[in-house]
Amino acid sequence: MNESLLAANDDHLAHAEEEDELLWNELKDDHRAPPFGGTSRPDSAQSGHGGSSSPGAPQLPSLRVNVHLPAISTLFREVLDTAKAALPGAQRRSNGQGGAPGHGRVSPVPDRYGNVANLDAFLITLYNYYYHKGFWSIVVVELVSLVTGLFSVVLSSFLLGCVQWGPLLECHRHPESGGCAQEMEKYITCRADNNGLLGLIGAFYFAMFLVYWVSRAFQLVGTLRDTRAMEVFYKERLHIDERQVQTIAWDEVVTRVLDLVNGANAPVNMRQLSSYKLQIDPALLSSPHDFARRIMRRDNYLIAFMNHSLFQSKNLLPTSLQFLSTSHIMCSRNMEANLNICLLDQMFDAELNLAPSVIHNVEMLKKRFVIAGVLNFVLAPFILLYRLSRFFFLAAQEWQTNHVYYFGTRRWSAYAIWRFREYNELPHVLDARMARSYSLADRYLGMFPAGALAIIAGGVSFCASSLMAVLLLVSLLEESVLLQTTLFGHELLWYLTISTGVFALSRSFTTSASPFLVNGDCEETMMQVSAETHYFPKEWRGQCHSFEVRDAFTVLFPYKAVLFAEECVSVLLAPYILCISLPRLAREILLFLRSHSLVHPSTGAVCRFAEFDFKEYGNDAKMESSFINFKQNHPKWVGAREGEVLMQRLGKLKEEEMEKSMRMGDTMMYSSHMSMSQQLMQSQAIQNAMGGGRMSGYMPQDNEFYWLEKLHQQGRLGELDLEGMKGNPADSISISSLGSP
Repeated sequence: MNESLLAANDDHLAHAEEEDELLWNELKDDHRAPPFGGTSRPDSAQSGHGGSSSPGAPQLPSLRVNVHLPAISTLFREVLDTAKAALPGAQRRSNGQGGAPGHGRVSPVPDRYGNVANLDAFLITLYNYYYHKGFWSIVVVELVSLVTGLFSVVLSSFLLGCVQWGPLLECHRHPESGGCAQEMEKYITCRADNNGLLGLIGAFYFAMFLVYWVSRAFQLVGTLRDTRAMEVFYKERLHIDERQVQTIAWDEVVTRVLDLVNGANAPVNMRQLSSYKLQIDPALLSSPHDFARRIMRRDNYLIAFMNHSLFQSKNLLPTSLQFLSTSHIMCSRNMEANLNICLLDQMFDAELNLAPSVIHNVEMLKKRFVIAGVLNFVLAPFILLYRLSRFFFLAAQEWQTNHVYYFGTRRWSAYAIWRFREYNELPHVLDARMARSYSLADRYLGMFPAGALAIIAGGVSFCASSLMAVLLLVSLLEESVLLQTTLFGHELLWYLTISTGVFALSRSFTTSASPFLVNGDCEETMMQVSAETHYFPKEWRGQCHSFEVRDAFTVLFPYKAVLFAEECVSVLLAPYILCISLPRLAREILLFLRSHSLVHPSTGAVCRFAEFDFKEYGNDAKMESSFINFKQNHPKWVGAREGEVLMQRLGKLKEEEMEKSMRMGDTMMYSSHMSMSQQLMQSQAIQNAMGGGRMSGYMPQDNEFYWLEKLHQQGRLGELDLEGMKGNPADSISISSLGSP
């Protein structure tokens, strides 16, 4: 192990290394890698990083796919830093080795001379501007998020702490005082001492989220300032205005930035004749892969974590709750935020290498987990209250626009998203894949009978709709009947409201499609789904018609209500996992980071899986699909030779299938004497050879992952002979040409 790269700062590290070697065998999985700093890494990858690095990492912007996460991270980081300072020995560390100097705010946007203060911050801000499609789009997204969040908190706090529900719900029992025909102000008081425990809970809930909201508002000021500067950079330097950024491809943005980098080292007497150049060493930023590995530096580690068996063990849950899905709980948004705060935000130093004071300090990681667990325990009731109110309000909004299918709408679970996501896959690419996959997933499930639940829901919706129709007809004849006529102690309006809600809920789980009307076979349809999800387990192959595979698929593709329940369970179990389960795995987690990291002299520490290292991982399925996915979005990029050979093989397979279909087509042209049924069978064979089936508007042969699955299913991947094949990778077939006949 390179001691200069990861110098141990504590006396206990020598003993820890022996334990790490014992743990390493338990951590091995399909993603194999030697320990961090091992002999398999070339010496050239270690140069320029000798000596101990500064432990203070600059504050980097976050990928603003989830706009709430940056503000939450900021608040939790402040609490963790305060708690860490109060721990025994904190003063000694701050006076000695561990105290990081304060970092003043540095703009992530290049100045007028092309100087970039922090390359990672620049690229993340560049991508955030592209992802949200311009300055005004970001302004609208952030402001609407702030306003709706504040409205949700104010409304739920008002309902919880200001409305006197007891007197309001019992108003009909006091006809002598006017009954319920009174002003609403009589039942509203926002004084905590008048509303008891509910008032205190509502007041604390409102105050807590108000602090969070104010923190987000202040953070938004800096975000908009950087976004405005990035808008100027896009317009003046990249020549992309607000309208062009709505439709331009990310690969084109990358190309234009690289054009500003390549001439940055021109002679001084030539710079006066040239246009604006970024003062960035081309060795630091020379390809789309350099962009992705920096933008996705932390997310790549998260992808590796979520796909590792370390976070899928049943032992992470209490014994009585081990029937729950550990992977779904660990991959939730709540646990993602906690992992970012406790681990990923802390593990890099100022040079974006793994900070030795962090990745070797098991006790400090345990303390972070415990502190975060205590905070989650304190905040859990209020987080649940916020989630419940938001879910209710969003459900009401969705029901107004789509009256039947809100609760019955299926979406990919958070666990499925992490399983599907490829290394170095930027959010907009993932979003596009998932959007294309929903109709295909629904089509696959539509091939199976709806089941007893849909039949029962259909009967319930019929009864509820019949009652609704009768009550509405009565209201047309005499509207006062609904308000004044009672049945079993309730007005008819109450029954109309209940029947409407029951109808909406039951209608969500009914289906009008018959499985006999869905053409195609289950195996081919699952192939089409996997072409977008990039997920097709071996045990599913040849069994996609079975209910076992269908049930496993629905676990990844559940109803929205199930997703909401999983998030709520994650909030409830987070304190236990953070305080008890994860501290037990602290050493394994840090060993995972060290053994699955690679240091580049120009980039810093990156996740090994994101480097497309075919020599290290061989024919790893996720490595292959990640490479193909990245190549698809950056056609001109030339990657590792083994990856380019794989692309050649996919192109050859497609040509073989095309040639087969053409031969079958020629046969049909000269087979007019064949019967109609025989001609139809040949026509279907041609469609099957091309993988098109009968699904109009979708061509799976345009997706390279489809052909990769074909290659796997045919068992012909061994024909690649990655070590023995010769040829220049630059001469490989362009991935863009694979989608055209």
